[in-house]
Amino acid sequence: MGTGPWLGHRVTYTPMAPGNYLISIKYGGPHHIVGSPFKAKVTGPRLSGGHSLHETSTVLVEPVVRGASRGPPAFGGVTKAPSDAGQVVARGPGLATARLGHKNHFTVDCSKAGTNMLLVGVHGPKAPCEEVHVKHEGNRVYTVTYSVRERGEYVLLLRWGDRDVPGSPFRVTGGGSGPGGSGSGRSGPG
Repeated sequence: MGTGPWLGHRVTYTPMAPGNYLISIKYGGPHHIVGSPFKAKVTGPRLSGGHSLHETSTVLVEPVVRGASRGPPAFGGVTKAPSDAGQVVARGPGLATARLGHKNHFTVDCSKAGTNMLLVGVHGPKAPCEEVHVKHEGNRVYTVTYSVRERGEYVLLLRWGDRDVPGSPFRVTGGGSGPGGSGSGRSGPG
């Protein structure tokens, strides 16, 4: 690889069940890198009691270019621009309650918040959320979808760069039922 610094990203993952996996690596949008999707055969004991045999996890890595000067970093080659997490507006049903076995969603409008990265994390009663997907709809407006499997209290963290957006961290009640359930009634943890 030469003697210079290696410029790239290291991604680690922990498979929860044995089987054949596809690992897709894309750069700059919908384009796969050479060799992607990669096939991986995972062996060993099953670590999760998951219901679905087909699960997907997505990790989005945004490029960060740091300049020599102090202050906020420049992103994606864009020069330093003001960033104000206080101008981020998050709204939608997925910020208060989450239905089990469904794709819960909310939107995050960062269009008036300057230039930065949106960071999203969801942690459940026992472990991090298994699937969180962030989609940029354009003009720094994002749609976030996530799935939960167990009842209880979840913590949903939204940050614009290194600052919490208004209301974050959100406390989300994981309850409501899947197909055939009431979903709209009150449900407590457990």
